Amino acid sequence: MSYPLPDLKLALPWEPRRDQWLKLAEDCLYGHAPENTQVRGVLLEKEDLPGGQARRETVRLSYGPGFEWHFDAVLYVPMKEGKHPAITWNQFSNHDWDECPNGDAAAEYGFILAGFEREQVMEDRLGGRSPAREAYPGCDWGAIRVWAWAQQKLADYLLTRPDVDAEKLVCTGFSRGGKAALACGIFDTRYAICAPICSGAGGCGCFRYLGDEHGFCQDVKKVESLGRIGSVFPFWWTENFSRWWPSPDPTQMGLEDTFPLDSHILKALVAPRVLFSLEGIGDAWSNPRGTALTWRAAQPAFDLLGGVSVAHFRPGGHAFSADDWRALLDFCRETFMGLPPSRNWCNAPF
Repeated sequence: MSYPLPDLKLALPWEPRRDQWLKLAEDCLYGHAPENTQVRGVLLEKEDLPGGQARRETVRLSYGPGFEWHFDAVLYVPMKEGKHPAITWNQFSNHDWDECPNGDAAAEYGFILAGFEREQVMEDRLGGRSPAREAYPGCDWGAIRVWAWAQQKLADYLLTRPDVDAEKLVCTGFSRGGKAALACGIFDTRYAICAPICSGAGGCGCFRYLGDEHGFCQDVKKVESLGRIGSVFPFWWTENFSRWWPSPDPTQMGLEDTFPLDSHILKALVAPRVLFSLEGIGDAWSNPRGTALTWRAAQPAFDLLGGVSVAHFRPGGHAFSADDWRALLDFCRETFMGLPPSRNWCNAPF
């Protein structure tokens, strides 16, 4: 079975076409976020960490009418004076900061790490509470766009700080957080590097073609599909997305062949900036075969518009390990400092 990927329809000037793709992404997938929203940051706690290399800060970010709603972010800040690149990370709840990503490692590289638990703005369950939706009730956004919006608000705050280099912002996230990181990078051009990790369907994977390290299989029990993310996680997306997954059975394919987007278009919307996709060769659920396919399909956009698109595959499955974190830090440092690559970053094996 063959479903051709939608044509990117690349042309200069790119902005009119980009605006059309963004509108489709909002109308059919993510939903619409509120515009021109403000955020206020207040420092709650600050402590120097052992070793004297970094300090940890907890910042409360307030938003919405009257700034009545809020979420908290934890920052690891290098003690060295000056402006630093900053990596923002939307994290799972109850994350242990001793795990990856690690703030001490970021400080070693001279980076600020700013993370927040995304369920503070919208719970990750059907019928769950969403303070962000309460604050802006007129929006049709799903959880992926809500979490991405919060990551954008974190950038709003960071850019008020004198120790942040405004030209060197990075957004990252893992798994469903990778889907949100990609959306954040698409809609917020202040992010110089967008780095989704093992993001799968609705992220850097592919809707039309499902496959693992052994080949394309179209097996929705093995590979995350449009039908599964639509039926199991309908709250992740705008309600319009339901038109393409008519069956409530998550083991059935959706209407991928008629969906007007696929991941190569989402990736192309990051150009002319930098897209760094970190994937596991053995991560069948995240569709490594489809990820490589859409990476190649998006490359003409970066060839025409500039920027860099990287699909970096490492052995292993669905994870965000300490090695992955070091790889991301290495790549960001090399990109920002113009250093020669320390390894073959574009290494898709398919």
